[in-house]
Amino acid sequence: MSDIILSNITKSFNGKTVLNGVSFTFPADTTTCIKGPSGCGKTTLLRIIAGLEQKDGGTISGMLEKISYVFQEDRLCEDFSAVSNIMAVTGRTLSKEKIREHLTELGLEESAQKPVRELSGGMKRRVAIARAVCYASELLILDEPFKGLDVKLRQSVMDYIKHHADGRTIICVTHDPAEAEYMGGNLIDMGETRN
Repeated sequence: MSDIILSNITKSFNGKTVLNGVSFTFPADTTTCIKGPSGCGKTTLLRIIAGLEQKDGGTISGMLEKISYVFQEDRLCEDFSAVSNIMAVTGRTLSKEKIREHLTELGLEESAQKPVRELSGGMKRRVAIARAVCYASELLILDEPFKGLDVKLRQSVMDYIKHHADGRTIICVTHDPAEAEYMGGNLIDMGETRN
């Protein structure tokens, strides 16, 4: 795996500049946390890295093909169980038993077979995180993954992600400096890079 290198990335929406000449390196097999004020372009940057948004200018090298993504919204299939939501992305690469082990690690063993619509917001969040972690990606993108989780849960979920990092490159957006410190790796403050 190689480093992901962004050079001079620009992006505007309806004439409003969101990213202006942004250059960052995300080292391979390392966690990088991004923080910054709302509206500074963090989510836009993640979407460009994931190929969900086209940049207006600049270059990206070292892009990885297999990407898993925890969006700010959970984006789960509400009528599916937690196990089925995960199988929707893993296919048969993971057994149901293995998926249940992941859910148990996140305190969801009693809820593994319930329709997701019956779960609380914090439980849905953990299902979305498990789904991204269970997919055999090279790059794990996390956009404010811990919002809606209390402090104790947050720490156990961060431990879960770190335990299953498996040599992946991780890019995590957070507003909380303590989360960034706990996740380890590098920290980028996009509030300091705005022109």
